[in-house]
Amino acid sequence: MTVIAQQRSSRQVKHFILVFGCLVLSVFSTIPAHQEFSSHCLLILEFVMIVVFGLEYIIRIWSAGCCCRYRGWQGRLRFARKPFCVIDIIVLITSVAVVSAGSQGNVFATSALRSLRFLQILRMVRMDRRGGTWKLLGSVVYAHSKELVTAWYIGFLVLIFSSFLVYLVEKEFNKEFDTYADALWWGTITLTTIGYGDKTPQTWTGRLLSAGFALLGISFFALPAGILGSGFALKVQEQHRQKHFEKRRNPAASLIQAPLSPLF
Repeated sequence: MTVIAQQRSSRQVKHFILVFGCLVLSVFSTIPAHQEFSSHCLLILEFVMIVVFGLEYIIRIWSAGCCCRYRGWQGRLRFARKPFCVIDIIVLITSVAVVSAGSQGNVFATSALRSLRFLQILRMVRMDRRGGTWKLLGSVVYAHSKELVTAWYIGFLVLIFSSFLVYLVEKEFNKEFDTYADALWWGTITLTTIGYGDKTPQTWTGRLLSAGFALLGISFFALPAGILGSGFALKVQEQHRQKHFEKRRNPAASLIQAPLSPLF
């Protein structure tokens, strides 16, 4: 089992490097100075990925019949309708279209289909086909849902009150706060620490209110990150403890079930 797990992990790493390299080349293909070279390399890499992932998709559909639920052509069709299989076929069809347009030299078709390369991001999603990452995230959010809702609720209250007070103070002296919607936009950008700087209070009263509510609101807007971080740490620790328990349980069960050797 250890050898199989290592082989599976190595294959996943290779697939990840292949997909990540394709994404990097897609970024460079939008830069005029590197467009020609990166587009040529990307075309070759796209062809390799079509072959690799296409064969993998066919083998996966064929081997799905080993499971009782997916035996026969109807069962395999049911397997092909799973979300990750649908993502695979969409990405494969898009990649074939892009490679075909690029190999035929059709400039118009190539430029039209180049925008579809954003679907390569879906390949990063399919790397976790079993959904372990999303299950872990969902379990953490569910376990700490009350704390998250409380933090977001208080942060939302701070946002609407601070935006309204700054709007009342600034609307007569600052054209950037003509409406309450402008103040809400300013409050959202300020309390989330983005700080575009497109709207700033001009009066001293507005600045004092902004400073006070910023110190109060940022603390509540930052709470969900800490809650999720501690939740992830606890969940990973629990998984490690469970794996350690499984490793110790199987040898113990084998030892208990083993026949006793004769004393003489």
